[in-house]
This record gives sequence, structure tokens and C-alpha cells, in this order.
Amino acid sequence: MTQYVLLAVLIALLVGVATGKAWERYKLRDGRWIDRRRLRETPHYMLGLNFLGDQQVDQAIDELTRADAGDPDALEIHMILGNLYRQKGQVGRAITVHQALLQRPDLRTLEQAYVLLCLGLDYRHGGFVDRALAAFQEVVRLDPKNRYALVNLQKLYEDQQQWNEALRVREQIAKIDGAQVDNRQILGFLYNEVGTAQERAGDTSGAAKTFSHAIDVDARTAPAYLNLGDVRAQKGDILAAIDAWEQLTQQVPDRAHLAFDRLERAYMTLGRSGRFRDLCQRIIAANPQDWRARLALSRHVVASGDHRAGLELLFDALPHNPHGLVLHQQVWRALVALALDPVLVNRYVELARRAVFYLDPHVCVHCRYRSTELLWQCPQCHEWNTFVEERIAPAKDVALAEPLSE
Repeated sequence: MTQYVLLAVLIALLVGVATGKAWERYKLRDGRWIDRRRLRETPHYMLGLNFLGDQQVDQAIDELTRADAGDPDALEIHMILGNLYRQKGQVGRAITVHQALLQRPDLRTLEQAYVLLCLGLDYRHGGFVDRALAAFQEVVRLDPKNRYALVNLQKLYEDQQQWNEALRVREQIAKIDGAQVDNRQILGFLYNEVGTAQERAGDTSGAAKTFSHAIDVDARTAPAYLNLGDVRAQKGDILAAIDAWEQLTQQVPDRAHLAFDRLERAYMTLGRSGRFRDLCQRIIAANPQDWRARLALSRHVVASGDHRAGLELLFDALPHNPHGLVLHQQVWRALVALALDPVLVNRYVELARRAVFYLDPHVCVHCRYRSTELLWQCPQCHEWNTFVEERIAPAKDVALAEPLSE
């Protein structure tokens, strides 16, 4: 008897699986069973996906529209079409398509969340900030772990300089990511922005704590060191300010030059100008290609009247950054101060004969946006800390002249 019961249960289970597979493949519409898988295999649907993969948007829209005519209830086709309209800049049309999808009574929760996500992207692309915020917030309510909606929320808050809200959302993203993704860099920069807002509001004590916390979150948050030192200097604590700026040169050596002017003034205030020379020499010893440390040290020694020593440092720096206009300007000043000594001029010409000048050497590694200055957040792709200094490789056959004679 037991065997018959087990057999009956097994048969019922198999029937249930078969029914589920059939329901997955077929849908009842207007009293007719429609083969959804067969519709996806139509030439128009497959061609549309192929055109989409080849970035041929117009052809993809044409083919998917034809596929939609064969199955006007196909949710995924409508969502793709709406996204393609947005990509073409037809934001109003995209909004209309996605809003119509939300009116369907049979949407499941996750489907509703995805359509709202698409609609939020439409609103954001069209500049409807409040509507975009509301759409993404509703997505997160329906699907709390929807990372894409959270990232878009964060970016919208950043665009509005609502740094506390952006930070809160990024912390949610960090919880979702766990140890798989390192969010510390973004969190560090967001804490730095919160501290900057506190400082502007006059809360210098709170700002100092926030800058310190930004450094604790990510020791490579370069602007936090600068800002922390500035706050301490405003309070008259020069030694503490120097400590923050010196930490920058140690923790983020490729950004050390940002603190040079501050440190030089602070050392002079304390009557310890020799410490700046020592700092630059340590940085050069640690990284012989650091042209900015040589430039800073050159300016320092020239200010004390030693134009020859300053020029020698500039000549050492030029092979490492031959297209740096600021280096050449400093060389010209030094040569004029040395009465345009022909030997020195010829040496400079030989060093610089293959130099190429341009005014925007900083480039975003994410979207290739160029800038004349170092930016912490790219104004085009809105990513954090993506700017590097693009350099042209120095010519290998540049013959260096003999060192300056004493």
C-alpha cells in the first residue's frame, strides 16, 4: 500500500513540474494559448537583439517593433524599446512606454520594480530630478537590494550636493556588496564632502572629525588630509596642520604635490624652511620620476637666490615630463635671471626639442574627460578619484648636457 502512495506522490510531482514548464512556455490571452518561447524565436525578435548587440539602435527598434506586433503583451520587448528610445534622446517617448507598462494589472513585484527603474532612468536623463528620485526610492522600497537603483539614487544626491543622503545610500550599497567590492574609496570621498559642507556652515570642529573619519575609512582620500590641515591651521594649530599634510605625502605620494605650498608656508612660519628641502629630497629619492617635487624644490631654492641650483633641478625634471608647460615657464625665468647664458640655453634647447605642450594633461581613466586641473569627481561620468596625469614618454635619444659647473 505504501508503494502505491509513494508512486501517486511521484506522479503528482511530475505532473506539477510539467504544468509549471508549460505555464512558463505558454500564456493564456483572450481565450487563446500563446507560445511565448516561440514568439521570442521569431526572426524579428532575434534580429532586434543582434542589432542591439552591434549598437545599431535604429535597426534594433525597427525589428523589436515588428516583434511587438506579434505579441503586444510582451513586457520585455516594451522595456527594451523604451530604453532604446531614451538612448536616442527621445525621452518623452521612453517615459510614455514605461508609464504604460506600469498600468498593467498583472505585473509582479520585481517586474514593477524593473519598470520603475527604467522610468527613473528616463526621468534622470530628461532632467526631472524629483520624479527620478521618487521612482528610484520606490524601486528600493519594492526591491531593497536593487543595487542599480541605489547607485542612481546616490548619483542624484551627489548632483544636488546632498552629501549626507548620498553617503547614507552608499553605505547601503556597501552592505549589499559585502567584502566582494571595495567601497572605501567612494565612502572616503563622500565623508570628505560632508566635512566640507560642515566647514562652510561654520562647524569647524565637526568638520575636523569628519575629515579624520574619511581618512580612517580610506587612507588614500587625499583631499581629506588637505582639508583637515586647513581646519587645524585656521584654529592656529600649525604643528597639527603640518602633521596632516605630511601624512598626505606619506600615504598618497602621487598626490604629495598638493600639500607642497601649504607645507612650505607652514615650515617658514615656524622658522624651519630646511624641512621643506628635506621633504622634497626624500620624495625624489623614493620616486626619481617625481618631477613636481623637483619643481617645488627648484622654486624654493630660487626664492633664496640660488638660480643655478634651481635650474639644475628643472633640467633633472624635464626628461620625466617634457610636455609640462609649467616646467618650461620656470626654466625661462631662471635663464633670464642667469642672463641667458648660451651654454645653459643650448642645454635647455636640447632637452626640450621634442617637448609637446598642451594645457589639459589630466584625464579621467573612466570616460577620457580632460581637465586643466586635478578633479576629485569627474563632471562627465561622475566617478570618484579617476583623474591621472597623462604624460608623453620622453624621447630616448635626448642627450643630457654636462652638469652645471660651480
